[in-house]
Amino acid sequence: MRTVPGSHPRVTGRTEFERLAGDIEALASKFKPHKTLVGVNLIGEKRMSLMNRVYKGRKGSAEILTFDYRSEGEKGVGVDDPAGEIFICWKRLSASASRRKVSRRTYALRLIAHGLCHLKGFSHRDDKAAGKMEQAEIKYLTGIVSSRDIDRLFDLSKGKR
Repeated sequence: MRTVPGSHPRVTGRTEFERLAGDIEALASKFKPHKTLVGVNLIGEKRMSLMNRVYKGRKGSAEILTFDYRSEGEKGVGVDDPAGEIFICWKRLSASASRRKVSRRTYALRLIAHGLCHLKGFSHRDDKAAGKMEQAEIKYLTGIVSSRDIDRLFDLSKGKR
């Protein structure tokens, strides 16, 4: 997959997010089909709260929302076919990165891997599906973030898996 980053000019974290473009593209390149496009958008907390309420029926701001634009069963393999969009709230991302003791870069890449996995059909609707999705995220993040950070992101050092 290929990514198209975007953000509002005044959104918090914009400069740091823009510096991640190469890392985001490296991560997305691990996902097939390689010719599809995914928008990765940085938005503020108010917009995220609104989107979360309107599209997911949930209160408050989320860290990430992913929208798949393809029809059921559509592969989206044509050049520049849009696969979907990922929306990230930097303020929520920053808080979670601090809690997990990883950099914002690392946590941003984890969230993007999570969104890309959703676009590949993974879900976390139950424990079994969540475990498969987490393993896929780890696989895609390997080589892009350190193994120490992967342990922290997925609580591996606490014997979770």
